[in-house]
This record gives sequence, C-alpha cells and structure tokens, in this order.
Amino acid sequence: MLSRSWLDRDNAVALAVTAVALPSLALSGASGPARWPGVGVCLVAAVALLAFLVPAIQERVGREVLRRPSLAWSVPLGFALYGAGATLLVGSGDLIAVAAWPACVVGAFLAVAPGRDEEIPAGRLLAAGLSLAILAGVWDRALQIRVPGDARLGLAYLCCIGLALFLFSIAHPRRPIDVRLGLCARDLLIALVAVVVLAAAAVPVGLWLGLLRWEPRWLGAGYGLARLFGLVVFVGLPEELLFRGVFQNALARLTTPRAGWVLASVIFGLTHLAKHFPPPNWPYAALATAAGLAYGWVYLRTGRVAAAALAHGLVNWIWGTWLGA
Repeated sequence: MLSRSWLDRDNAVALAVTAVALPSLALSGASGPARWPGVGVCLVAAVALLAFLVPAIQERVGREVLRRPSLAWSVPLGFALYGAGATLLVGSGDLIAVAAWPACVVGAFLAVAPGRDEEIPAGRLLAAGLSLAILAGVWDRALQIRVPGDARLGLAYLCCIGLALFLFSIAHPRRPIDVRLGLCARDLLIALVAVVVLAAAAVPVGLWLGLLRWEPRWLGAGYGLARLFGLVVFVGLPEELLFRGVFQNALARLTTPRAGWVLASVIFGLTHLAKHFPPPNWPYAALATAAGLAYGWVYLRTGRVAAAALAHGLVNWIWGTWLGA
C-alpha cells in the first residue's frame, strides 16, 4: 500500500506525468530523424529526469545523500561518464563534445559542492547554471529523442536537466528550487493571466513585424493535447528551471527581485538571437524577452518553476499551433 506522502497532490501529479510521458517517449521517440540505439540512450536519461521530479523520490534520494555523502559527487560523475561514453560509443564521437561532459559537470558540481548543508550562494548557483547551460547546448544528431508534440531533445539537454534537479533540489536540502508539479488554483490563474496579457501585447506586434503569421496547424484534439503536454514538460519545465529557478533566483539575490526578473528575461531573449535566420534577429530576441518577462512575473508571484513552465508551454503551443512560429 502506498504511503500517504506518495498520494499527496505533488506526488500524484508527478507520477501521472511520468505515467504519460514514458510510454509516449518509448512509442514515438524514434519517429523522424531520431534512431535507435540513440533513442534508448536518451530514454534512460528521460527516466532519471522524470524520477527526480517526484517529491517522494527526491526525499528518499536526499536521505541517501545524507547517509552516504559520496553520492553527492558520484551521481554527477555518473551523468558525466554516461554522456561521454554514449557520445563515444553511439554518437558522433566528436572529441569536443566528449570533453564537454566532464568539464561542464565538474564545473557545476564544484560550484555548488562546498558547504552542502548551507544554502547555495547566489554566485555559485549562477556559475553552476552557466556550466549546465553550456552542456545543454551540446547537440549530437545520433543522440536525440522525439517527445510528444514533435520536439526533439538531445541527450545532453536531458541529462543536464536531470543533473540540475539532483544538484539544486536534492543534494542541497536548504532552500531548494521548487519544482513541485501540483499547482494550486492561484498558481494556475497567475499563469493564465500572464499568457493572456502576453498574447494581447505581443501577437499584434509580432504580426506587424512579420515574426508571427496566421497559419493554423490544428491536427485534432489528441495531437493538440500531446503537443501541449510535451511543450510544458520537456520544453517549458527545463527552460524555466534554468532561466527562472537558477538565473532569476541567483540574479535576484545578487541584486533585487525585480532586477533579477528583468536581467533573467533579457538573458532569455538574447538566447533567441539565432532563431529565425538570418541572425542576429534582434526583433525576435525582443519578442522573446517580452515572453521571458511574462514567465518571470509568474515565477516572481508564485515561486513555482512549474507555474512558469505552464505559461511557457501554453505560449509555445499557441504560437506553434496558430501563428506559424
């Protein structure tokens, strides 16, 4: 019989997400350019990511880290060896990509390792986030998987999110980044308000600049729901964990909450400069900055990464389904 802690809202939602995500990944992961065995390698990383989203698992692993402190470094080491080994055996074997795994993982670990019983200092949190962001950008065509809604994610992206969950929400018990998925009515309302306000402000400007265009691609309710699920869980949640949970959190502590909100939003916008060629695409980066301000406002009001991820996924779904983005 499941203990009561496994049946609360946060655990129930996380387990439901896992129950939907894993069969979807297994069934559709190899469609398109993704191929086995790379898909299987990515699926293992996705399992770790989804497991670390379950609060009861976080608590159990956290207790094990307290009991066996060596886990604090052996788990990150396992991620580094897994990624580097997969790149050599299954992927392209590119030596720069192989070297990025231990360099970025060790960099992130060293940034947050000292004083694990204390809150992670803001500067170290920012340094760890930058290390993981660099790793997330490593792309190997042989190591990718299709997630619900047609997005394709690489092994490095999946592993760095799983590692971020371990470092920031499990290995450090004081003031962990809140990645609980069981949102309350207030959280949902704030996320929806942000989406509505952003759409009202950004859609007319985007249409006027030609960055958005009315181009409906509705392929039925089933596909629409699958796409929304994939965008929230596998795009919105990872990106918001990095930009809001790490960058906005760290910058807010280094400056002020409002300044951290704005700075993180600008950084988010600048990462979109290469989208919609030819780069640098400053108008698109400005539009992405506006979106970042909306997601950051949700995080500022709720403190919940999942609430910002919901707003992020909804915006991407609206843009991609109706506005040709």
